[in-house]
Amino acid sequence: MDKRVFILIFDMLAGHWEEGIIVPTTQLPPPNVLGYVKAGKLPNFQECIEQGVFVHAWNKGICDTSHGQKYLASGTYKTKSMPGNDPYWKMKEGMDKETILYACKRKYPNGKVASFGSDAWMQTGWWKAPDATYGWGSYFSDFLTMEYCFKWMLENPDWKMILLYLAQYDKTGNCPVFKENAAYTEDKHHSLLQLDKYLWMVKTFLKEKSMWEETYLFIGSDHGCHYGCNVAVEEGRKRGIDEESLPNYCSNHQEPHDCYVWDFEKKEVTNKRIDGCRRITFIVSGGALSNNLRGKVVKYGEIIDFAPTIAKLMEIDFLSDGKSVI
Repeated sequence: MDKRVFILIFDMLAGHWEEGIIVPTTQLPPPNVLGYVKAGKLPNFQECIEQGVFVHAWNKGICDTSHGQKYLASGTYKTKSMPGNDPYWKMKEGMDKETILYACKRKYPNGKVASFGSDAWMQTGWWKAPDATYGWGSYFSDFLTMEYCFKWMLENPDWKMILLYLAQYDKTGNCPVFKENAAYTEDKHHSLLQLDKYLWMVKTFLKEKSMWEETYLFIGSDHGCHYGCNVAVEEGRKRGIDEESLPNYCSNHQEPHDCYVWDFEKKEVTNKRIDGCRRITFIVSGGALSNNLRGKVVKYGEIIDFAPTIAKLMEIDFLSDGKSVI
């Protein structure tokens, strides 16, 4: 059976968190995939983890939106667009590194490779695809983006690799962790529950259209966020968040990205590193994954290992600084 890859990227989604930290308003860990799975809140992520490979993965490069997507696509921290330069470096200047999407097309010229998501990342070239590239405004509806993706897949059953990038979770910076009856992107908690439903839609589509058994499903993210750390507290105070509400406040992913656990009782920073922005999501699942890999946990990986792992499973020669976790 010919194999193919569906890459699902959620912006700003932390894959794991420091153990023992509890949010007072939810009595749960800070919103992150593994913590919420253990709490029984994300059944679809849980199924993918139990039937796949979970990687405790980190962004050890420049941890911001302008760079994380590049690391996922290229498998290296070494690219032309670095701090001080235009982060949205245009394709016209020529890519300095082959992306996993173009590597797939090189290996399988008869298989179609397409991408769907935010226009900014398509224009830079990092998520531009050789056969079809659909990019909308930065926070275009995740739901509609999926619908366009699914429609294209039905019209092009010979697809080999799909990139679906959902950006709206990135709007949950500088917001409450929990808010009663919050709509999507109004708080971290309800937004993460919604991402689990979107994952369900992807899995259901692949299964109902008889694509699941031949597909590797890669789930990733570019960075996490600041919560329960000195940076989140400082940012919250700047924004006028009162002291009692700070334990329910989630900041964005601004510098510094190396941060420390905040003791809310003593109202002081500890010497314990948390680095929430660097905690990314990295899951390998899907019907094509061999049985001997299901339920595996990789204790340490990096964001630059994402693309090389895809290349390994798809038998694609791919030059990178990262390595396959398989």
